[in-house]
Amino acid sequence: MAITIKEIAAAAGVSTATVSKVINNKMYVAEATRQRVLKVMAQYHYAPNMAAANLARQSSRRVLYADCFYKGLPYENPHMFDIICGVSDELNRKGYQLSLLNLGMKDRSPKDILEEAIINKSADGIILNGYFVTPEIERLFLRYDYPQLCIGAPDFDSILSWVDTNHMLSSSLAVEHLLNRGRKDIAFIGGQPDEKIFMERMRGFRVAMQKQSLLVREDFIVYNSPRIDEITASVKALLSLPQPPNGIICSNSLIAVGAVRAAEELGIDIPRKLAIIAFDDYPYSPILLPRPTVINIDLYHLGSHAGNLMLKRIKDPTMLTQSYTALPRLIHRETT
Repeated sequence: MAITIKEIAAAAGVSTATVSKVINNKMYVAEATRQRVLKVMAQYHYAPNMAAANLARQSSRRVLYADCFYKGLPYENPHMFDIICGVSDELNRKGYQLSLLNLGMKDRSPKDILEEAIINKSADGIILNGYFVTPEIERLFLRYDYPQLCIGAPDFDSILSWVDTNHMLSSSLAVEHLLNRGRKDIAFIGGQPDEKIFMERMRGFRVAMQKQSLLVREDFIVYNSPRIDEITASVKALLSLPQPPNGIICSNSLIAVGAVRAAEELGIDIPRKLAIIAFDDYPYSPILLPRPTVINIDLYHLGSHAGNLMLKRIKDPTMLTQSYTALPRLIHRETT
């Protein structure tokens, strides 16, 4: 039976990542370690001859998009697919293909799934949802010296490459607009505490309110699952308080649907008594009446930019990029 790369690594007393670097003539391997690995490979007649090594180094012209994919996801997170479409179109223009890598398998960890894809050279690089990035995942990419790009900045100091949109700036625009409409009692309605984008937008809301010397009432901060009935009920409870808000910021357009429905059921006039502003125009704003004011972010453009940066990193794996893109834009409509 042919010996495996893991057995070579064990015999040489190194990691599989180090063996992979030696096979593919990567940098950052000490010469003594390189010679030890080559000696073990020769001892066991390990297969990667020049033809195999050349094949290993050959470009697959493929990039993986790593995230958790499951039934119903398009309704809970439609913006992911705007990003994916932007990435795919940019890669296709340059002769590359985009494939999906599901990190949501119940019996395997995201780290194991990513490591297998890297070892098998399933693609030339990986674009990864920043939600999954941990110090352990960071060490994995650095250990294999593998081209990657995170969608969303990691929530710790990291030397991985990433691209993101400035959610705090988006919240600041929303607060500023409501203040200009004469609303100071502002509520913020969002998703769950484990939703990174929602929490960043809420943090931006708090900072913007504090800069204006306005009180952030904790009973004006509302968490929801992505269920329209729950959203409507929670907004009705909020609007039934003895001192209800006169302005609401919704962290996505689905929540805006629930907020408008709640106001209608309580007979509250929009925008005379209640102003509503939402993040993201897609997918519900075009069918909602009154037409909602939104802070819109072109996530397709973010994906296109990510695809371009990924190709640059494949060409030059030593390049580090960490940038914000896709600036938010206010679209003023009937709900304010």
